[in-house]
Amino acid sequence: MAQQPANPKIIGSAKAPVTMDVYSDFECPHCKHLHDDALKMVIANDVAKGKVRVIIHDFPLSQHKYAREAARYAIAAGRIGEYQKVADMLFASQTEWGTGGSKQGDVDEVVARVLTPAQMTKLRAMLKDPAIDAEITRDMALGAQIPLTQTPTMVFTSKGKTYPVAGAVSYDILEKLIDSI
Repeated sequence: MAQQPANPKIIGSAKAPVTMDVYSDFECPHCKHLHDDALKMVIANDVAKGKVRVIIHDFPLSQHKYAREAARYAIAAGRIGEYQKVADMLFASQTEWGTGGSKQGDVDEVVARVLTPAQMTKLRAMLKDPAIDAEITRDMALGAQIPLTQTPTMVFTSKGKTYPVAGAVSYDILEKLIDSI
């Protein structure tokens, strides 16, 4: 039996002194900005140095009609080792498949741009697994406990203390926060 890849939504060492939980929505423009800029820098710099562990949580907002479907595709892609590739494509093409886009709601077509036909066949079969929706529901329940008021929201945890940060912020601000805690 093939071993399922480690959780692709957890990046970095469990021994890192800071954990950064990121609550995000694939259809949120501010989440796109965070993903494309600051988060990539945190991963390249702080995660790589063992300072931070990043945990991605899906938090599709009700006003974003296709965000949950996008999250489902990303989670399924993670099961075949392609989470990051699909997440990158979903954010890159957000204005196409998102509400008001030219391919509104067509998450499948957008994801098919970065996966092979064989991978898409596997992914589509995995979308039927209720565990995918259960994972999103768990992430949303965690976010509701904070309580989240917007996406993106990041919760930094270090030495038993939590530091929530809401909104798309620059890497410079995140780096200063990480260094201070």
